Amino acid sequence: MKFRLAILAVFTGALSACTTATMATNPLQARWNGKSAGTFFAAYGPPISDSGGTQYTWRGGYSGGKRCVVELTVNKDYTIKSIRTITDHADPKGGPSHCEKVLDAS
Repeated sequence: MKFRLAILAVFTGALSACTTATMATNPLQARWNGKSAGTFFAAYGPPISDSGGTQYTWRGGYSGGKRCVVELTVNKDYTIKSIRTITDHADPKGGPSHCEKVLDAS
């Protein structure tokens, strides 16, 4: 009986860890999810728009006719919950995208 309870406890713990973890699906998310939006804006400049204090649009990284536009979603603690690209430029050689380079995610 104790063995069954131990197995159940391990399985429940593993399952709860899976449901609460946020998976990063790209290098920008891996770099910025969970970090302070204040740190992001201090490093790269202020957002160009604010939607109710939880969603911000940032634009920058102008270089060679390229620019980067991303949308940040933050929680109440001003921590980045998600970051997604609006405008980006893929590397023709398969390397990091323009936004990944500009936002230190490559």
